[in-house]
Amino acid sequence: MKRRERSWMYDRLDRRNLKPDFLKGVGEFIEFCKEHPTCNDGDKIRCPCPLCDNRRFHDTETVRVHLYKKGFVRNYYQWICQGESLVESSRVQPNPYRDMVIDALGNNQEHLLNEESNSVEEEPNDEAKKFIDLLKAAGDPLCEGSKLSVLEMASRIASLKCEFNLQHRCVDGFASLFNDAIPYNNQIGRTFNSTKKVLEGLELPHERIHTCPKGCLLFWKGDAHLDKCRVCGSDRYKKTKKGKLIPAKVLIYFPITPRLQRLYATKNISEDMTWHAKNPRVQNTVAHPSDSEAWKHLDTTFPNFASEPRNVRLGLCTDGFSPHGKFGSQYSCWPVILTPYNLPPSMCMKRLFMFLSLLVPGPKNPKGNLDVYMQPLIEELKQLWEVGAMTYDISSKQNFNLRATDLWTISDFPAYGMLSGWSTAGKKACPYCMDKSKSFWLEHGGKVSWFDCHRQFLPHDHPFRKNETAFCKNKVEHGMGPHIICGEELWQCVKDFPKATDGPEALKKLKSAKKGWFKQSILWELPYWKDLLIRHNLDVMHIEKNFFDQLINTVMDVKGSTSDTTNARKDMAKYCKRRQLELENGNQTMPKAPFALDKAQKKVLCEWV
Repeated sequence: MKRRERSWMYDRLDRRNLKPDFLKGVGEFIEFCKEHPTCNDGDKIRCPCPLCDNRRFHDTETVRVHLYKKGFVRNYYQWICQGESLVESSRVQPNPYRDMVIDALGNNQEHLLNEESNSVEEEPNDEAKKFIDLLKAAGDPLCEGSKLSVLEMASRIASLKCEFNLQHRCVDGFASLFNDAIPYNNQIGRTFNSTKKVLEGLELPHERIHTCPKGCLLFWKGDAHLDKCRVCGSDRYKKTKKGKLIPAKVLIYFPITPRLQRLYATKNISEDMTWHAKNPRVQNTVAHPSDSEAWKHLDTTFPNFASEPRNVRLGLCTDGFSPHGKFGSQYSCWPVILTPYNLPPSMCMKRLFMFLSLLVPGPKNPKGNLDVYMQPLIEELKQLWEVGAMTYDISSKQNFNLRATDLWTISDFPAYGMLSGWSTAGKKACPYCMDKSKSFWLEHGGKVSWFDCHRQFLPHDHPFRKNETAFCKNKVEHGMGPHIICGEELWQCVKDFPKATDGPEALKKLKSAKKGWFKQSILWELPYWKDLLIRHNLDVMHIEKNFFDQLINTVMDVKGSTSDTTNARKDMAKYCKRRQLELENGNQTMPKAPFALDKAQKKVLCEWV
């Protein structure tokens, strides 16, 4: 019926003049928009001409001129973005859930509705059907007389499940209870799966990529057709007890581009995405990543990228965790998380804006093979830097080419080795000293020590350099700290090294050379990686925790965990001038350390902690 009644929309010209029916219809369209103010932006309405495509708001006269000159977008017989079939003109109320659907999916009608304009009515395509179903769910009340819509109820149930980490069965029970408690003709699903179906059109994409059980290959792109790993020969599939073939290991990849685009499509977030460029900075204060030298260095090095404040700076972090906790089965998986730093400090480190991009499967630490799993993410980051993605910014009502960069990584020290390719074990573990490390092996302790390696970084006239008792005995430090290698120098060091994707045999040769590097990190594939001022950051939380554990265990003399052992005293006698702490009675009796606590002091400390 709508097609017949509004056939005038696509019958605009009579030779060079506008037809009277078209002029009358445009007037009716504008009056319709005025009767539905919740779909407008103040006095401005959405313009459905092919150029604006319902993305932009203009005053009514500008919209009238656009429609006279260009006509309507294809197949826009039902004025969905202007509120048709969603809000009755006699009782107009704001509907944020309808706005959410339109912002997320309704800005490109050419892709959501059939493109051919003809007189034959057709079924909507899959994308258009999802859009229409969501709009219907946003407008349909949960039950007769309810102020809640079906979409709002489904959204809030899903939000509560995520916020409080509720089990599926728990949500099923509550959904069933709501269904029984609310009048018979309600539209609440009785299970969580039926609730999820309401939100299907809003979900962001993800990919399940099969991987080699040993982590040496992704069955992806050119290798997607293989049934065995071409590196180690492992089978891609395994049989269940029922004889069904399932993938042996699956990497879950969540593309970052749609998530960044969704930020700019959300009204209350899009404006904050340029906070770093609009807000005044406090001199000599670091309150946000944009205050850092690394951010300023990137802006100086790539002025074209910095000229668009909507371009996104990302931070990448990863660490292993056990989903079953301490008491479950031993299984460790590795999430890779990206955080957009464009947002203000009160938002950018909130859970809502920490985007899970990769979920690396266990059951063991991927170690050097982490790069194998990061291939899809690195490819997308390269695409976002070199090409970008056309994105609609709802705050400015404009389309722009969104680009993004990975500013740095954040991890603990072992994960730093996995990301950078530098070995964090052995005498060369220090990422600053590298080959020039002054570490040494403790004869009795059986481990590497970096004791007294820090004095070389002090100013040349610092009194600690000449101190022969507080540090290594009888040693005066005359040397200077090693040169801090820049990105270009590092690239020259690693450019000929094998990558994790080259297979374990190539990496074994590099490890046997004992150069400190055990691979060329996949992050070097990013075009800008060698130009960054800082590429890796260590997570302070891990370092503080480990230091506190060692300190408190030693002070409290916790058996099995204290660092004050017989072997430590023997090594101390060799390197330090602390006679009062050396072993007595034939190297068997340990004198009490000056920092050790008696029982009463321990009790007070425990109560304080």
